[in-house]
Amino acid sequence: MATIAEVRAKYPQYADMSDAALADALHSKFYADIPRAEFNAKVGLAPNEIPAPRQLTTGQRVYQAARPYVAPLVEAGGAITGGLVGGAAGTFGAGPVGTAAGGVFGSGLGYGIAKEALEAADVAMGMKQPRVGAAQVTEPVRNVLEGATMEAGGRVAGPLIAKGAGAVMDLRQIPLNKAAQIARNALGPDLPEALNALKTTQGVSAAQATANINSPTWQALIDRATARDPRFLAAFEKLQSDVSQNALAKLAGGTTAAEVRGTTEAAKNALNVTQGPVREAALGRANLGRAVAGQETEAQRLAAQATGKVEDVRKLTRLGAQAEAAAATTPVRSASGERIGMPLVPGRYTYSADLAKQADEWASKAADASLDLGQGSRFAQGAADALRSVGIKPLKGDQVVGSIRAIANNPEFAGNDLLSGAVKNVADDIAKWTGNGGVIDAKALDAIRKNSINATIQQLRPGVDATTQRNLASEVMGKLKPTLIDAIESAGGTGYRQYLADYTKGMQQISERKLTGEAARLWKTDKDAFVKLVQNESPDVVEKFLGPGNYNIANELSDSTMSVLRDQAQKRLTELAIKGQVSSGQTALKELLLQNMNKFRLPSYLSAVTATTNKALNILENKIGQKTMSTLTEGLKTPEAAVNLLESLPAAERNRVLQLLSNPAQWSEGGKAVTRGATAIGVNALASENQNALAP
Repeated sequence: MATIAEVRAKYPQYADMSDAALADALHSKFYADIPRAEFNAKVGLAPNEIPAPRQLTTGQRVYQAARPYVAPLVEAGGAITGGLVGGAAGTFGAGPVGTAAGGVFGSGLGYGIAKEALEAADVAMGMKQPRVGAAQVTEPVRNVLEGATMEAGGRVAGPLIAKGAGAVMDLRQIPLNKAAQIARNALGPDLPEALNALKTTQGVSAAQATANINSPTWQALIDRATARDPRFLAAFEKLQSDVSQNALAKLAGGTTAAEVRGTTEAAKNALNVTQGPVREAALGRANLGRAVAGQETEAQRLAAQATGKVEDVRKLTRLGAQAEAAAATTPVRSASGERIGMPLVPGRYTYSADLAKQADEWASKAADASLDLGQGSRFAQGAADALRSVGIKPLKGDQVVGSIRAIANNPEFAGNDLLSGAVKNVADDIAKWTGNGGVIDAKALDAIRKNSINATIQQLRPGVDATTQRNLASEVMGKLKPTLIDAIESAGGTGYRQYLADYTKGMQQISERKLTGEAARLWKTDKDAFVKLVQNESPDVVEKFLGPGNYNIANELSDSTMSVLRDQAQKRLTELAIKGQVSSGQTALKELLLQNMNKFRLPSYLSAVTATTNKALNILENKIGQKTMSTLTEGLKTPEAAVNLLESLPAAERNRVLQLLSNPAQWSEGGKAVTRGATAIGVNALASENQNALAP
């Protein structure tokens, strides 16, 4: 496209026209399909020279709408008729040469008359200013020479007939051309951006592909056009709904609430199956400390008994010695007690002697028992020491109570009735479940960890909702839980802390699945609430499913999960953006359709002007035509169809004749001779293609 300066350099006859007037003439004649602002920029028109927009009358708008279809037919008809008349007149002159000359002159004259008729009509309708100065003479002559030049070049019939035929072809394509014009005008300056968006987006509607451009008239047009095919809208909506629900069902583990619940229950059961044995092993190992306490108690008991036996040996030994001494001085007596005399061997056959012997036997047995008891004590102590050597020791209840009471005595927690109440409840429960030897069962301590703190919250904060209870329990648990875990681990329950961590992680994943199940439910029932959830505007909902302190959905869920959720949320945002643009574009769409309506149907036109927007649109759609609206309906469904519609051009616009007519440099030598005042009769109308400047 040439600039204003380049046009002036080639055509001095436009010297008396202002840049704005020249641009207006070029735009209306050759580039009417290009938005005026875009055209002005391309031809280099200064901003301060852009004419202010005019308010056209009803007649002017009718004329403006009809002229593009009438002008080609008038020009072609004038040239063809003039050529036939001129050729017939030439047959009475100089034979074939006269016929050719008459055809050239007649075509030029007929074409010029047609152009002047159109010029007069433009001026009469107020679409152009009357010619002034030399242009009043030069322009009519130029139009005649233009027609003659084309004929002299051998191609006047072809281009003009082609131009006229293009107009006839356009008559057949009026619905398509009108639909394309309406669509392009609806976008206005947004056309390039819209085409780019339509060409680079798949799997969505034309409206969705261009939602981010913010073109209300365009969106309102799509809405009105596609509403004429409700089956398409229903099918497309179902398709996209199925895609979204399938994506969310994959995250949640089911398409219905029952399926999601079944999936989460199965996951929880699987977690218990895998982590249950780990828990039992850790607590069972910690409970070996009871055996340590038992063995140590038995060792002490046996040691005490062995010590007692040693003392018995000492006593019996002393008694035996005393009996032996007494036997040496005690005489023998008869059975009746009479003294017989001193024994030959001192102490023999005396009671003292027998007593000494018995004492010796008893001492020997006591010594043997002491050895056995001592060995048993050492064995029991050895067993206890062996267990201690591998980290097994008794889980002493009083020690655990002392540790948690130390937490409550921290000045930092002064006045915290929940913490002090929880410490009391836990201490009482530990004392209740502490058995012989001051040892508490590790399983009991694990249960106290889970249950006692929750019971405290219910006692001290009755009536609060479940979420608040969980939050309070979590806060207190965070302070006491480490001490209880350390007690079990130090008693030999190695793996208990890791079990809790793994179990918590597994439950967190199950909770995340429950949260995505809630998201899937909201997508079906309340899409706006779904968007709020994804946009981190519902921290209470997130915390309800993921637990106290876990309220930021973007931080808690994986990137892949958030990507799926965000994609669905964007669909809803796109839907809302389209609805907003459709609403705000109704009036502009009414004006657009008014401009493209057949104004010759005056009553309908007036009724549309005075009606409400929605009623006016119904009237205008009917008057624009069923075929045009059907073309818009089909062309505005998908991005591909919209691109084809927006890029379609009338047949006349695809023809190069207008470009050739506006560029004398491409005319034949015979044509150029005529413009210089020389005769063109000597030019061969049957010249070969390489001699014809108008050849393709």
